[in-house]
Amino acid sequence: MQDHAEWARLRDRLLARGRMPALPAGWSHQSAMLAASGFAYGGDFIVSDLSADQQRLQAVLVDVCGGGESAVPAAVRFAGALESLVVAVPDDALLGAANAYLQRQPSDEDLATAVQVVLDLATGEYLIRSAGHPPALHWSLATAEWVIDNARGTALGVCDAPEFGQTTGVLAPGEALMFYTDGVVESRSADIDEGIAWLRAAARTAVLDGWEGAAKRLIAQVDRGDDDRAVLIVRRLAPGGI
Repeated sequence: MQDHAEWARLRDRLLARGRMPALPAGWSHQSAMLAASGFAYGGDFIVSDLSADQQRLQAVLVDVCGGGESAVPAAVRFAGALESLVVAVPDDALLGAANAYLQRQPSDEDLATAVQVVLDLATGEYLIRSAGHPPALHWSLATAEWVIDNARGTALGVCDAPEFGQTTGVLAPGEALMFYTDGVVESRSADIDEGIAWLRAAARTAVLDGWEGAAKRLIAQVDRGDDDRAVLIVRRLAPGGI
């Protein structure tokens, strides 16, 4: 059993890897994470890459099987692998390469869900790929609501040739994408569809109250249970930086 100092070291490594890059003018991001009950850190993490010309952002939100301390070592190892892969392989091969990595691990419990976004910061065009992850949400300026994205897919580490769902779209100025792990929307008393309906409503209220700190306000409303939880919001600002 690793002592507290070792867990803290692993946590710091995971959090350091999960820092999103500063985005160019016209874009913003925010994130919030909370580990399973009784722990200060868990197995949800973000890996990202911003191109040298600052015109292309790639980010992956990952939920490693398990929660709290038990998920941290696997998450640190997997985050390190993804950190290398995200800059070394084409974006359409990333999830496949991540799956191959997990398939090579000695434990049958090395499983994860992930959602990948590739975003053109010049045009707002985006591509979402899902590996067994809860559906992303798109803030529609026209309807002032969070719309469910349709990308679905197979979790990583389950089989040799998983299928990854893919969708495309465009973020207009003032719109946003939100990604989250299943700890935000699942509970023993409600199924995931009810959880997503709750999240859409709560997130609508959160952004209408002001975008600043919306991710943290959402996380604060989720009961701290047996699973880790994370929220990532990437937003294209309206003219004037609003």
